[in-house]
Amino acid sequence: MQKRFQSQVEFSAEELQILHHLFPSGICAFDFEMTGLSPIFDKIIEIAAVKISANKNIEYYHSFVNPLIEIPEHTKQYHGLDNKDLRDAPSLRTPLKDFQSFYGNLPLLAHNAMFDSSFLIKGLHEFGIPIGLSDVFDSCRLARGFFKQQEGAPVNYKLSTLADFFDIKFKHHRALDDATVSLKIFAQICLQLRGQNKISRLRELGYLFKLKDFKKKDRYILPPKLSPLRNYLAQKTPIEIKYMGGKQKGEFRPVCPIAILPLPQGLILYAECLKDNMNKYFQIKKVKAMRELA
Repeated sequence: MQKRFQSQVEFSAEELQILHHLFPSGICAFDFEMTGLSPIFDKIIEIAAVKISANKNIEYYHSFVNPLIEIPEHTKQYHGLDNKDLRDAPSLRTPLKDFQSFYGNLPLLAHNAMFDSSFLIKGLHEFGIPIGLSDVFDSCRLARGFFKQQEGAPVNYKLSTLADFFDIKFKHHRALDDATVSLKIFAQICLQLRGQNKISRLRELGYLFKLKDFKKKDRYILPPKLSPLRNYLAQKTPIEIKYMGGKQKGEFRPVCPIAILPLPQGLILYAECLKDNMNKYFQIKKVKAMRELA
């Protein structure tokens, strides 16, 4: 069910020029639609990417994916995909291998790239596909850093908000348009950086990590004692974790789990801390116990 779709969002000559100037070998923006936010438990259901090649050609990759699990009802409102829509699609191995061949070792870009990259890394490890040498950039991180403390900044840094800010029309939560818009927003901010003679700050503001930082597969195995996190995440159940880090080292603290993500240092629990209502990262290896919040 792989299809060579083409986004309706177009690039200007100026946008292509700045992208080619900064990434002469090319750059690839991508987006996944998933059954949820946690790559350890959830599955990819759509892969899409747009690539600006070394000769400034625009190429697209798209494939639906059969997740082989039931798609949760609460996620369908975002991507609009149901299991019956995907029953004839391939499972993940072939589309992921095709996608890896599509981008090779080119720099990768996504909006909120930590989440999409986490699913990519999990899938590459799962099927023994080479991790590669790609740098990963984040259009959300770049926008937040660039507009910080500027007058007339966007009200937030969601993809749809930034698209409105730059007057880009698209269909949100369809993977190919989301990937294309993230690259167009990235290009627009790069043009402004160039205009302010600050293009040297691109890496500081927009860079996340290298894929090769995630080569140690054993770092991304969830300890059996924390397996109940699957249900807590699915049900958005508030829990307490005994965490051996931070100012409250060794104490139980209340959190609401959001996702489990692979980072270079290992698995991370991304959760809302219910003491200060802030989203925080907790290293799984430092979570020594957990219990449901009374």
